[in-house]
Amino acid sequence: MGRAQLRTRDRCPVSARLVRCALSGLICAGFSAVAPTHAQSSAVHMRAMVALDGALEFASVPMPVPQAGQVRVRVSAASVNPVDWKLAAAAPHGTPMIPGRDFCGRIDALGPGVQGWRVGQAVIGVSASGAYAPYTLAASGAIAQAPRSMSCIEAAGLPVAGESAWRSVVVVAEVRPGQRVLIHGGAGGVGTSTVQVAKARGAYVIATASASHFALLRELGADQTLDYHRPDFDAGLANLDAVINAAEEATGERSLRLLRPGGILVSLVGLPDPAHCRDAHVRCEAIGRVSGKYLEPLVALVDAGRLRVPVERVLPLDQAAAAWEESRAHHVPGKVILRVQ
Repeated sequence: MGRAQLRTRDRCPVSARLVRCALSGLICAGFSAVAPTHAQSSAVHMRAMVALDGALEFASVPMPVPQAGQVRVRVSAASVNPVDWKLAAAAPHGTPMIPGRDFCGRIDALGPGVQGWRVGQAVIGVSASGAYAPYTLAASGAIAQAPRSMSCIEAAGLPVAGESAWRSVVVVAEVRPGQRVLIHGGAGGVGTSTVQVAKARGAYVIATASASHFALLRELGADQTLDYHRPDFDAGLANLDAVINAAEEATGERSLRLLRPGGILVSLVGLPDPAHCRDAHVRCEAIGRVSGKYLEPLVALVDAGRLRVPVERVLPLDQAAAAWEESRAHHVPGKVILRVQ
């Protein structure tokens, strides 16, 4: 998809095209049967940000209805992640989608069979229908109570980046106290969370970034910072226990030689050739799909004062196109957040 343009007009024809979506996960928003199911849901349609054929535009779309096991959330803020514009770029021609994976807001309605949650609770979560909208759907297992110690703006940036970090450090790499961990892309949305989670696990944390972001990384707990712009930035590194690559695929390939035998490379951006991993006597693993499964331990870490979300910029939803351009340029440390309402 080319440069995102923003067109601000309500288009009912978009709603008609939405029924051509396969109702699965993020690409589609579950806009099939549209009928109010909650006393507050008097409006059948909502005005959401829709990505269609290279353009972001406001469109009038049906209000999502929670199905079995889902909740509907009134969204206050949504986070911008690279996956948002990557999924939009991968969508078939003529297929609209509401972007956005993570959000902060309040539960507005409960689908059949949902237990343990109530209308009005403040939550964060991973969206099943797109978060660049006033209302979104999420599985009841993909939400958690919003952190007490964070604003909703900050908390909106926690689910995808935070769970990516947790999966990398805790689930896949199983980092233990005293281990030496190198994090590529340390100043990005995922990287800043990964630095903090690794530090909370007791690791010695080395992070790569532009020199202008070193101060931020030190604040977040990095023990050593490396300027990836230098050709020899990794000179002298050896026998690392884990490398977590949130930068680019080639960086992971380069890092195989830095690991001890039996060490692990965890990549969020593509894995090296398996033969190269075997030759280096290291494990190479991906993190799996972010699902909201690990939100509760992340919230606990936040409320214990050991994890924060650096927010670089807050933009209104109608500036989502500009937010995407910043995300593509990889120049923003921390997170860009969209204020939805």
